[in-house]
Amino acid sequence: MSEVKESRRVKMTKMLLKESLVCLMKEKSIHTISIKEICDGADINRSTFYRHYNTQYELYDDIVQDLVNNISDIFEQVKDEGYKANLFLTRLLEYIEAERELFLIVLSDKGNISVGEAYTKMISGFIDTETFPEIAVYVVNFIAAGMTSFLWTWLNQEKRRPAAEVATLMSSLMRHGLGRGIDFHPDRN
Repeated sequence: MSEVKESRRVKMTKMLLKESLVCLMKEKSIHTISIKEICDGADINRSTFYRHYNTQYELYDDIVQDLVNNISDIFEQVKDEGYKANLFLTRLLEYIEAERELFLIVLSDKGNISVGEAYTKMISGFIDTETFPEIAVYVVNFIAAGMTSFLWTWLNQEKRRPAAEVATLMSSLMRHGLGRGIDFHPDRN
């Protein structure tokens, strides 16, 4: 069999496994989901699962890595266009909103701590940690935790403000702090 077909088949298998895990995580914590349940949901043999992953946590980490890669791609596209923070945040929020259901699962307590670690690592890549290396870890964690909570709140609202407006608010909060964020009104900025 050619490598292209094999690669396509592997991609399809992984996609089915990921979809099955996400579907199960709508109702259950990853810690209570068995490999058998994932395989049954994907209609795939357990031996096929073990060809690609050792545990449900590895599968989950692969899902998180896909999200991180997509966000990094968005960042690179914006960087190529002459990076502007608000443009990046707008495109990021549009992507997150398009994948709302998945992000609600990943950001919930049904997931694994690896998402927080991956997100914090990604945020640290956007922050100049050379200037104040002794406090960088605090700054990065503060921003990552704040943005995660912000996104969680936004995604949980049925009538969400548009991504561009929310990006402007986030950008304002990061540049000017809480005082400016409280005074934020979309029609004035």
